[in-house]
Amino acid sequence: MQNTLPLVSDTTLLNTAAKNGNAHLDKAARKRPKTKVADPSKWKQNKQKQLRMEGKAYVSKRKKDGEVVTKQPRAMGPRCTSNACKKASNRLCNEINEDTRKKVFDEFWQHMNWTQRKMYVAGQVDRDAVERSRAVGSQSRRSVSLRYHLLVDGKRKQVCKNMFLSTLGIGEWSVLNWAHTRTTKKTESNENRLEKRQVVPQCPQLNSAPSRVNNTVEVTQEQENTTDKDKNKPPELEGPARKKSRVAKPLTWKQNRQKQLRMEGKPYISKRKKDGATITKAQRAMGQRCTSSACKRASNRFCADFNEDSRNELFTSFWQCMNWAQRKVYVAGLVDCDPVERTRAPWTQSRRSVSMRYHLIGNGERKQVCKKMFLSTLGIGEWSVLNWAQNTSQQDNSEENTKKRTQRKSRKASEHIFLKEFLESLPKVPSYCCGTSISKMYLEPVFSNMSEVYRHYYNHCLEKKATPLSRQVFCAVFKKMDLGLCDPKKDQGCSFGATGNLFNDLWEEYCMERGAPGPQPEKAGNQ
Repeated sequence: MQNTLPLVSDTTLLNTAAKNGNAHLDKAARKRPKTKVADPSKWKQNKQKQLRMEGKAYVSKRKKDGEVVTKQPRAMGPRCTSNACKKASNRLCNEINEDTRKKVFDEFWQHMNWTQRKMYVAGQVDRDAVERSRAVGSQSRRSVSLRYHLLVDGKRKQVCKNMFLSTLGIGEWSVLNWAHTRTTKKTESNENRLEKRQVVPQCPQLNSAPSRVNNTVEVTQEQENTTDKDKNKPPELEGPARKKSRVAKPLTWKQNRQKQLRMEGKPYISKRKKDGATITKAQRAMGQRCTSSACKRASNRFCADFNEDSRNELFTSFWQCMNWAQRKVYVAGLVDCDPVERTRAPWTQSRRSVSMRYHLIGNGERKQVCKKMFLSTLGIGEWSVLNWAQNTSQQDNSEENTKKRTQRKSRKASEHIFLKEFLESLPKVPSYCCGTSISKMYLEPVFSNMSEVYRHYYNHCLEKKATPLSRQVFCAVFKKMDLGLCDPKKDQGCSFGATGNLFNDLWEEYCMERGAPGPQPEKAGNQ
């Protein structure tokens, strides 16, 4: 009995262990299903949202009554046909054809996401202050004026609202919100920056002594870092952020736009000087070639050497590869202005001041042609050629005149220097000998009047082979140097020898020329 009990207990233990082992094996064999991972792209609402952002047809619920409605896909609307846009010089709706509109529409809805479309629309819509309000009775609800543009070939072209909305296939409220949110974000970011600048952090006061020491060390290090940063930063303005002043864009002005079109040879709108009426000028075009029999017979006219291809090449290079200043120089170089040789109006005075010879460049050579051939090939008017050619000839004449003037001025300057040197070389006495003003110097009493001084200067110029100046200029320089002549009657008591300023050689020379002895210096014993 003692041996059977442990055996029974062992078998029961083995059975229970086997049962428990099988249970664990069953649990391991049973695999739990994996938890579902959310895929928002498969949700119905997000699917419809994605279709809406791609411009395709989608299903939505109406906010008023919750009714399910189907929205149509985005499509390009009809173009602008307004007469006001055709007449307006700042509306370029007619320059955008259907192909470019289709290209803009496809690029907007196929190559951009929603945020890019918002940025695109906000960049093409300018918000300006209201200049004129048409609401007389009540206050206008319009806070801003919007100007719409379309981007064609990298250039912003202003169009009307109808053309803008129909080309991009969007609604008016979307444009208003996107343009408004962009400006509000800018103002909020500026305000947040100012608030961050104005907030100053305060350090809490701690009781423990060592912590205070650590805090002071950290604060000093932070202050040093901030001072180093502040040195590199520009000085910051206090107060609210100012609005950016509107920058003038002369290229967008109406008058400058029409001027640019005129200079490019394209059709443009102008005002007639007579009555101020607005007229549309046609595009520059090449006219008919010369068919004159006189040009065919003339030996110095080569109109027949230019065929239509060469004329077309000259026209395109003139209007597409040159600016306005280069065209002026080009025309002035091909037109020769000569004096009139034969006048055909004998009974009246002829208005023709010059004779003009016109040339065109063919195979690298200037070939003379008639006026009609020249004007029709380049597509310009007769008055333009006259002004450009005569202005260049006048400029050449003015340059020659300026050269002559500069040469004359340089010659006059050398003559003035020669005169000053001559007057400085003459012997002089100080003013206290003659009892007059202190600053003035007087010539020695060799000359009795200005005529003798000028005569001596004239002879001196002839000896030195220099050009003498006129008597009037001589007297003016004489007075400018503050010189004068001594009067021997008034200055009899003047002692010329006491000054030590008398040049004996020159004195004797002047006395020999005049044939009379000069005043003798007084002796010291007579005093």
